[in-house]
Amino acid sequence: MMMFSAPPLAKYIGIGLGITLLIGGIGFLLNTNSQVRLDAEILKVRSIPADDAASLAVVDFRVKNPSGALFQLKKVTLVVTTAAGQVVEGLPVAQMDLDRVLAYHKVYGPRYTEMLKERDRIRPKTQEDRTVAGSFSISDRDMQSRKSLVLKLQDADGVVIEIPETAR
Repeated sequence: MMMFSAPPLAKYIGIGLGITLLIGGIGFLLNTNSQVRLDAEILKVRSIPADDAASLAVVDFRVKNPSGALFQLKKVTLVVTTAAGQVVEGLPVAQMDLDRVLAYHKVYGPRYTEMLKERDRIRPKTQEDRTVAGSFSISDRDMQSRKSLVLKLQDADGVVIEIPETAR
């Protein structure tokens, strides 16, 4: 009876492939949850008229960082698409200015959560409720009848997370 024996080269190729798969699997497991990403939803949008041709948008949202990577915020942007299709980017509003406006216009309520601003950090495996405000050069009527509102958060590494307003 004759036994089949693999050539020595085939044995070494098999051992090499096994070691390569083992190293690749370990690398894959070590890098899971290291991708920067955020899960977020807009909870409430309040529109405050500033004058006949300008308004403020106060956005309350919930953000969760499910990854193992720190999200270092570089830039916060609010973008509104009007009913006429015009895309308008808002100018950021400082927390102190927003608090003054809300203190004057009590009908719109207070600021419920901490403002999210540049250089803020969203730590891994955490969830936070935050506020962002933007000043827009469109009337409050146009703001109320908008097609969409999108909150864009840019990480220091360049990753941009877009959070659309879902239901109104």
